[in-house]
Amino acid sequence: MTGQAAEGTTAVASSADGPSDSAEAVVAGRKSSSKPQRSGPGFDVYVSLTCTVLMLAITAWYYWQMVAMTDQMQKSSIFASVHTEYASSDILDAIETIEDFVEEHSLDQDPYYVTFLRLKYSHDPRGRQLDHARRKMVSWFMKVRYFYDLGYLPVTDPSYVEKIPGKDRARFLSELVGPLDDAVRLSTGRTPRSVFEFFREMYSVPSENAVSHLTLEDLPPDL
Repeated sequence: MTGQAAEGTTAVASSADGPSDSAEAVVAGRKSSSKPQRSGPGFDVYVSLTCTVLMLAITAWYYWQMVAMTDQMQKSSIFASVHTEYASSDILDAIETIEDFVEEHSLDQDPYYVTFLRLKYSHDPRGRQLDHARRKMVSWFMKVRYFYDLGYLPVTDPSYVEKIPGKDRARFLSELVGPLDDAVRLSTGRTPRSVFEFFREMYSVPSENAVSHLTLEDLPPDL
């Protein structure tokens, strides 16, 4: 009897402890399930970031292409405009006027630029015509230099430098137009223009072939 009573007591105790253990397990499970679970970025996030980076790269590439294309179109337009202007009748007439005058007075005792000054200041029509031709040529060359200085014409690109203005035109400017322009400026107390030296350096025109950079001593005192 005593053994049976003990067993009954043990069974009662076990049955009493059973519900308590189950409740604790349920509470523990709830606590563990309520904790936030950490997880890394998913595959979709990586795909989205990759697409964004690719879109930015493509946009930057297209933008660079458009800038380069616009720059090239601008340079081509300027190149065409100055080339067309040089081939115009006004410029060609100016070139012919200067060349004819220099050839006509090449054997004179006075340099041709001195003869030009005498005609200019005496209001001779030939002096006026030659002065207009000088102005047109100087204006064109100064415009070309302006485009080079601002980068509209790339001074490092041989395809532009060889054609605009070109070595022959630079030599014409230095040898024929330069002395006329220098003489006018010196006779009015101004310094010679730097455009002549600019193109001489660009095309390595020998200084012995350039007779510009006149001084006041080169001009007669009666001018």
